[in-house]
Amino acid sequence: MKFLKKNPHITTLLGACVLFAAYLFITDPGDVSYTEIEVEHGDSLWSLAEQYRGKMSTENWIKIVKAENELPNVKIIAGNSLVIPVVGGHSKPLNTIEIARNEK
Repeated sequence: MKFLKKNPHITTLLGACVLFAAYLFITDPGDVSYTEIEVEHGDSLWSLAEQYRGKMSTENWIKIVKAENELPNVKIIAGNSLVIPVVGGHSKPLNTIEIARNEK
């Protein structure tokens, strides 16, 4: 205890590390996997976010989708494919296509 009182910079550094670790733990969205879906008529990034985002915030989910698909804005077109993050318990959306392969 005397060591920490004599070295306040060490105490400050340890406190900052604990706060950073707590921040990472609190903001962790859980297991994130990616899948490809086809945009249907009436879909928007917000409606898709509500379906697939899990604990992730809508704004973060949309930001990731825009980055993954190189979208310049939030406009999506029916019939196009999107790579989206699927968070937590939503392991497979209904429109997921699985490809069979031999595993040795």
